Amino acid sequence: MQFMHKYRTVVLLFLCTLLLSGCWDREEINDIAFVIGIAIDKEKQDYRTSLQIALPGQSGAAGSEGGGGGTSGDKSWFMLSNTAKTFHGTSLEAQKALSRRIYYAHRRTLLIGEDLAREGIAPMLDLLTRYPLNRLSAMPVVTRGEAYKVLDADAPIEKFPSEMVRELCFLNMRNPRSLKLFIDSILAEGIDPFLPVASVTNNVPKEWKDVKTNIKLDGLAIFKKDKLVGMIEKAPADALILAMGEANTPEVLLKAPRGEGSLFIKLNENNSSYSPHIRNGKVSVTIQLYAKGVLVDNESNYGDLREVEILSLNEAIHKKVKDDIEEGVRLIQKKYNADILGLGRSIRQQMPKEWDKIKDRWYDIYPNMEVVVEPHIIIENVGITNKPIGLTEEEIIHD
Repeated sequence: MQFMHKYRTVVLLFLCTLLLSGCWDREEINDIAFVIGIAIDKEKQDYRTSLQIALPGQSGAAGSEGGGGGTSGDKSWFMLSNTAKTFHGTSLEAQKALSRRIYYAHRRTLLIGEDLAREGIAPMLDLLTRYPLNRLSAMPVVTRGEAYKVLDADAPIEKFPSEMVRELCFLNMRNPRSLKLFIDSILAEGIDPFLPVASVTNNVPKEWKDVKTNIKLDGLAIFKKDKLVGMIEKAPADALILAMGEANTPEVLLKAPRGEGSLFIKLNENNSSYSPHIRNGKVSVTIQLYAKGVLVDNESNYGDLREVEILSLNEAIHKKVKDDIEEGVRLIQKKYNADILGLGRSIRQQMPKEWDKIKDRWYDIYPNMEVVVEPHIIIENVGITNKPIGLTEEEIIHD
C-alpha cells in the first residue's frame, strides 16, 4: 500500500507538469535593439529622432570583432535617425529599418535640440509619460544647436556619448534633473523648469593631430512651462546652482584681498535654505547659504595666511559669493522672469495662506521682489603651507 501511495504521488506530480506553460513569451537578446540615448530635433515641420543603439558584440575592447550580430569597428554603438510629422511617427519609421525590436527601457539620457525646445516640448512629454518603457529617471538635456550632433560626438572617455552626458549631469549637480523632476516643475506652482545645456567641443586645439569631438555642459536652459525662453552662461549658472544648494564642491575664483593674483577656494558641504517674508504687502526672500571653505590654490603674492589675513580672505569669499548669486538672480528675474530657484514655492510651502493671495499675480511680483543673499562660509583649511611658494618674505603682501 505504501508503494502504491508513492506511485500515485509521482504520477500526479508528472501530470501537473503538463499544465505548466513554458516560456512562450521569451525574447532573445539578439532580437532586441537596446536604445541607450536619444536626440530629438525639429526640422521645419517634422521631428527628427536619432537613436543611439548599443552593439552588444562591441561591448568588449574597442576594435574587436563583434559576435552576436555586431559589426567590427571601433564603436560600441550606431546611430539611426528618422524624420516624421509626429514624435511617435519617428519611432515607427525607425522600426521599419531595424531587424530587432526597439527597446527604450535602458535609455538614460534625452537630448533636446534648441529649436525644438523653443517651440515647445509638450507633445514629446506626452508620449514619454504615457508609454511605460520610457523611464522617468532618464536625464533630459538641452543642446546648443542640433541634438543629434551632440549624441554623435566621439566622447572617447566613455563607451557611449549618452553615458558621458549622464556622468556630466551628476558632476554638475548633486541631484541632477530627471525627466520626472522636470515634468514636476512644469506642473508645480511657484517654480519654473530648467535643464543643463550641452554642446560639442574639441578635446585638443583644431590644429593638433587626432582631434576628437567631446561633450561639455556649459550653462542652464531656462523654461516657462514647456518652452525654452533662454540660456544662461556657465558662470551665472554655477552661482544659481550654488544658491539652490545643489552644487558639487564648487571652486570659487577669488581676487586676492591685497597685492596681485588670484586664489581658488573649494566650498565643501554647501547647502542653502530660503526664508520668505511679506511685510506691508511687499514680498522678499532671504537665501541663506552655508559652506565650509578650503584653499586649494594660491596664485597671488598675498599673505602667509595668519589669523588676520584669513579673516580678510573670509570677507572676500563672502562678498564674491554674494555678488555672483545676486547677479544670477537679477538675470533670471529681469531678463527671463523665470523662477527656477523656486522662491515662489518656498512661499507656498511656508506661508500657504499668503501664497493663495498672491499666486495669480506672482509673475508681476517676482521680477521686482527683493532677494537677500546671506552667505555663511567658514574657511577651515589653507593647506600644508601658508606662504605662497616661490616668493621671498619681502615679496609677500601682508595686511
